[in-house]
Formats: sequence, C-alpha cells, structure tokens
Amino acid sequence: MVGGVVAVAVAAAFFASTRPATTRDSTTPEGTVQAYLSAVLDGDTRRAAGYLSAESPCDIEDLDRVTVPDPARIDLVDTVVDGQSARVVVDLAASSDGGPLDTFPTESHTFRLTRSGQGWLLVGRPWPLYDCGGDSS
Repeated sequence: MVGGVVAVAVAAAFFASTRPATTRDSTTPEGTVQAYLSAVLDGDTRRAAGYLSAESPCDIEDLDRVTVPDPARIDLVDTVVDGQSARVVVDLAASSDGGPLDTFPTESHTFRLTRSGQGWLLVGRPWPLYDCGGDSS
C-alpha cells in the first residue's frame, strides 16, 4: 500500500515537472511578466529592461548587477486588472537537492504593471530587483 502511494507521488511529481510551459500572450499582464522573467532567467538584461516602465526606478544597470537562481518552477497565482494598472502574483519554487518527495521552498512575488499602448510595462522594483537607482553603499 505504501509503495503504491509513493509510486503515485513520484509519478505526479515527474509529470508536473515535465509538463510544457504555457506561453501567454505578450500583450497581457501575465504575458508581460512571463516575457520579463524569461529574459531575466536567460540573462538577457537588455530584453528584460525593455519591460520596465519609465516610472520604474530600475534600469538595465540594475539588472546587470543581480544574480538570479534558476527556479524549478514559476506558477501564476493571480492577476487583477484595474483600468490602466494590473497586478500579477507568481510563486517561484526553488530547486531542491532532495529526493522526489522533497518539498521546494516557494517565494511569492507581486509584479505591478501599467498599460502602455497595446501592452503592459512593469513599474516599481520587480523581482529580482530590490535596490535600484544607484549604489546602495
């Protein structure tokens, strides 16, 4: 009985980790966040900076300074659109060195966006940026 439960859990973990990512429409808040995170994780700071609004205190130099761990999984949690602004919440699950039944530490991050033409741009200090606009020393 226990072996069957373990086998089902391992199979579920395998299929969840190997399912293909959904590509979202880049003109939506979710698609903008997805494209930004993809650029950040790929180390393409120029492309990532293109998703930052002029209202954001962050720029390409800030992105050049960050080191980003490669998350095991990014899950869309919630999206709220209110006129010209939007909020997208995602969970980033960190990689784990444990076994197939190990838990993955998860961080929740909120991205705030503003409408720009036919699309959206990020405002504020989006993950992984915490210190923008110059040297903190």
